[in-house]
Amino acid sequence: MPRKLKNIKLTEISGVDIPADPNAKITLFKRGDTMKEDDMSDAMKAKMKEYMDKGYSEMEAKRMCMGEKTEKGGHDMDPQELAEKLEALEGQVDDLTKRAEGAEAELDGFKKAADEAGFDVEEGKLTKRADPEYVEVDGERFEKAAVPATILKALEAKEAELVKAKAEQEEVALAKRGAEELPHLAGTDVAKGKLLAAIDGDEDVLKALKAADAALKKQMEEIGANPLNDEASATFRLNKMATDYANEHKVPFETGFAEVTKSGEGASLMAEARAEAN
Repeated sequence: MPRKLKNIKLTEISGVDIPADPNAKITLFKRGDTMKEDDMSDAMKAKMKEYMDKGYSEMEAKRMCMGEKTEKGGHDMDPQELAEKLEALEGQVDDLTKRAEGAEAELDGFKKAADEAGFDVEEGKLTKRADPEYVEVDGERFEKAAVPATILKALEAKEAELVKAKAEQEEVALAKRGAEELPHLAGTDVAKGKLLAAIDGDEDVLKALKAADAALKKQMEEIGANPLNDEASATFRLNKMATDYANEHKVPFETGFAEVTKSGEGASLMAEARAEAN
């Protein structure tokens, strides 16, 4: 099928006896060499001389200079110039390739360092990675994300059981302490144990509590008049003061008793209550 070729630059047209394409047609225009040596600039003349020194004829050198002046995109280069430019370009390409490889290696190192520091690199930006969550069982920590869901559920259930058992053990220990150190004060053994744990280190309060417990013990052993029921007794008034304090501040009686006996009227009543117990 015939084709029409456009925008072709022909460098040579030859007349032959057996053409490759007998149907091919061309339109040919010829222009004479109108540029004279007087029309050439000094730079063009110098360039023309360079071409002639390289072995080109005067006509070829002039045509090449005309190409420099009239053709868009530059003049025709001789093979030597072309080889030199190609060699320079190849050197630039090699240099750019090495620099690109070096930059890629630096980027890989940077990504690795960022990953080890807990950062993610996304679209050229650093994003702080969320801290991993852990579950602890029997003193060993496991990262949740690395544990299958079924195993994680079992581990969490076991951890909850251990926490509950530990809390129960602590309550047993507190109850034992409350029963042993303050057996006669009102309240549950656990509550008394918690009160003792709360005042650990305060010897004055501890002495006051134990004195109150001893006084209650003494009163329980007495026969006849009971200062606890005698509104005029120091013991009755002290207990009432402690009860009023506890109700006002919403704390246990024992805490109220310890607070009111620290100083002032409470301390005086405490001394009188001890005298009543003797």
